[in-house]
Amino acid sequence: MDFDFTEDRGPAKYFHGRKQIIDTFNSTLRFYRANKRGTIFLIQGAPGAGKTALLDVLSNQAKPKGWAVADISVEDLYTPASMAQSLGKSYTIDSEYALKEGIKFIEGGIVESVAGHANPREILKHLSPETGLILLLDEAQHLNNLLDPQDVKTSATTTLNAIHNGKLGKPVMLLTAGLSTSETALSSLGVSRIDGECTVQLGRLDKESECAVIRDWLTQSGGGAEDTTIWVEAIAEKTHGWPQHIISYVKPALKYLKSSHGKMTDRGLEFVIESGNEFRLQYYDGRAHDIDKEHRVALARAVMDVPIDGTTTRTAIIHSLKQSDLTQEEADALFKRALEQGILDKRKSGKYGIPIPSLHRWLIDEYIRNKSHDIPPAPKQLPAKPEQFLLPTKKDDESKVKKNKGDDEDKRKGGGGFSMER
Repeated sequence: MDFDFTEDRGPAKYFHGRKQIIDTFNSTLRFYRANKRGTIFLIQGAPGAGKTALLDVLSNQAKPKGWAVADISVEDLYTPASMAQSLGKSYTIDSEYALKEGIKFIEGGIVESVAGHANPREILKHLSPETGLILLLDEAQHLNNLLDPQDVKTSATTTLNAIHNGKLGKPVMLLTAGLSTSETALSSLGVSRIDGECTVQLGRLDKESECAVIRDWLTQSGGGAEDTTIWVEAIAEKTHGWPQHIISYVKPALKYLKSSHGKMTDRGLEFVIESGNEFRLQYYDGRAHDIDKEHRVALARAVMDVPIDGTTTRTAIIHSLKQSDLTQEEADALFKRALEQGILDKRKSGKYGIPIPSLHRWLIDEYIRNKSHDIPPAPKQLPAKPEQFLLPTKKDDESKVKKNKGDDEDKRKGGGGFSMER
């Protein structure tokens, strides 16, 4: 039996949920096509929330409706030739029309010249199809890097405002996703007042969707041939609706199922949970990879009294960081780095919190309460022969795996908490 490699990011192999966002997006497509105008549709969320996967789903919703889709980079927003090249590679452009507008392509959509065009706005105005164009931009927080030189910022601002304010005479949408600093980055480039319905704060999946994703992995990719309910519920207790965590537990689950020819034992589930816990801890440590221990401790102290799923102000966090003997400059830099790495995120209320409840708990347990120490190593590679890997089966192995009473994971709040789509 062959098994697909499970990637930590990118389009989702199995996608469920986010229905409200999808419905809003489709309504937005209808409105802006009817009015031949443009807009920006922004998805914000912490690393691992499934932003890139959602971008893929939304763009695929648009294609059957006649919208062209072009993947663009930040450079395309201020470089005419780069924008023309992305459009030429992403969808078919009438060559005679392009030549008429002074844009010459060679094989593969490569631009040979963009004579007479000084800004990507002009490229979009000439080459966008009348039926609508989706410009797909991931990692929108990198727009923060366009503050200098000034001519770059000015060109990007001109392009973004032409899209956002509907000045192209055609339906053109920038569909973009990034960390919670993305809206601030757009604002620094002159984009303000994005339609509330077009700004999404992406949180965890609802439980039904989460369980459906886990079940698909176990049965369709893992070949699980039995009732998956026990495994699905046990994994969901650990993943709390977070797509990144689902992958952490799916990886060892697929390896075990391959080795056991799809047999789902209680002892096997114990291995999956233990291995998934280790992968999850490594993920948290990776989020803080370039923050030294002293600063991690200071950050943990700053959020120690903030409730799980709760928020606080920037002023309160900075004040606490300074109480840990950081200078104002160091406190500001640490706060910014925590935002950029998804340890903190900004909510619509203007306050800040840790986006993943179990990440919040890990930070405090690891650096304040000393409940854990070194991050465990990754699970060892499975032996080639299944019989060497399978865990011993108890004679009375028909009993279900008991839940650990001391599990320090915060319980799901019925889909509540800040992490819901809102």
